[in-house]
Amino acid sequence: MALNTQQFQIFDLPPLNERDRDSFRDLALDTYIPVKNRFRRFAQYRMIYQDGDWQFEQLPHRAYVTYSKYNNVAGGIKREYQPLLTDFTSHIRLAAEAIPLPIGEPWQINVHQYRIFVDKERQGVIVPEGVHRDGHEYVFIGVYNRSNINGAEMSLRHADDKDTPFFATTIGVDQGVVFNDRNLWHYVDEIEPIDANCEAYRDTVVVAFSRWADKWYGDDFERRAIGEGRGAEAHVHKEASHLENAMTLEYP
Repeated sequence: MALNTQQFQIFDLPPLNERDRDSFRDLALDTYIPVKNRFRRFAQYRMIYQDGDWQFEQLPHRAYVTYSKYNNVAGGIKREYQPLLTDFTSHIRLAAEAIPLPIGEPWQINVHQYRIFVDKERQGVIVPEGVHRDGHEYVFIGVYNRSNINGAEMSLRHADDKDTPFFATTIGVDQGVVFNDRNLWHYVDEIEPIDANCEAYRDTVVVAFSRWADKWYGDDFERRAIGEGRGAEAHVHKEASHLENAMTLEYP
């Protein structure tokens, strides 16, 4: 299996065990986005292909940083998230094989674990930055639960036509999608509750793959990304309170 001629691939994932599925309940509120409906954890790894398989080295935990040119909602600042506790590397290997990821050099990955809620008070926004690219080489999205929801249709658009989807589908539970982030824009629309009186949410893991040589990790990268950010100094005080809030679960 490999990316198709349109530079994406959808594939099945082995079901998570009960403990790993339950780990989506142990996430902290993401206070950096306007809609307070997203709970998450975060980790970074260095990947090396060795002895016939991908090997993972978990990197020292840092704040999450990306460029504001890729994320106009929360780019260009440090975002403090709790570290990932669950090991998703077996599924990340499947994503790497589905691309397939070139094996001749090391890769760096950002791994985000999400639960996104929708209810009477909060919209079911999944992608607050809208149609976008993440700036990495490849992206993997794995879906692990859809509880009492409709929506979350994913659409892909060619790099030269951001406004026109050429493909759209709803990724099902225990399915993943990989795509070339350099060549495609992507978007996922909002979720809506089927029964507004019951808890409604979607659980996903999102992984961004970058070549280690592209340097998306470390002090130098953070200085570049923050330096290109919008009004980073205005967020310094807010970041401190975000860190404090992020350490407490705030499920509805």
